Amino acid sequence: MEQIKKAPAKGKEKKDSAAKAILLPALALLLIAGVSSFLLAYVNSVTAPVIAEQEKAATAQAMSAVLPQAAEFSEQTAADGYTYSEATDESGNIVGYVLTTAASGYGGEISVMTGIDMTGAITGIQILTINETPGLGMKAQEESFLSQFLEKSGSLTLSKNASGDEIQALTGATITSTAMTEAVNAALDGWQEITGGEQK
Repeated sequence: MEQIKKAPAKGKEKKDSAAKAILLPALALLLIAGVSSFLLAYVNSVTAPVIAEQEKAATAQAMSAVLPQAAEFSEQTAADGYTYSEATDESGNIVGYVLTTAASGYGGEISVMTGIDMTGAITGIQILTINETPGLGMKAQEESFLSQFLEKSGSLTLSKNASGDEIQALTGATITSTAMTEAVNAALDGWQEITGGEQK
């Protein structure tokens, strides 16, 4: 009997074509995603140590700025787990402490590094992170505002009409000014806990 070869069904051809149309782009995307992930991981492995070193150098520079009489800084851990830096001179004598604190400002958290000597007086302040309103809260970075904190000790008070040892609030940026004062007061409280309030 003569065998008749049947032509493939058109429906099957369409199904095969549709499957390929879906499968090939999906495989391509999967391959691209895999390569991209590998490249990102590689770039991160290369840049992460560099970024870490840059951050370490920036922190060391900031600590030297807020406590200039120090020659070396060593990280310490308080009983409650809080970390701070103990500052020593070239002879190894403790000359003060550097504490990093934060408070909520108008545009987010404001992080402040404060240097305090052994008498409890503030020797310097550096703002590490701030995202306040330009022209208002961002003026907290200006020397005219930061210099108010220098050589002060104890608990600081903020005022819109400052007198004596009070901190003059920035015009139109009371929330920012309050956050700055709270952050510095937290550092002063930390100094009290570290030293027991004993001035040397």
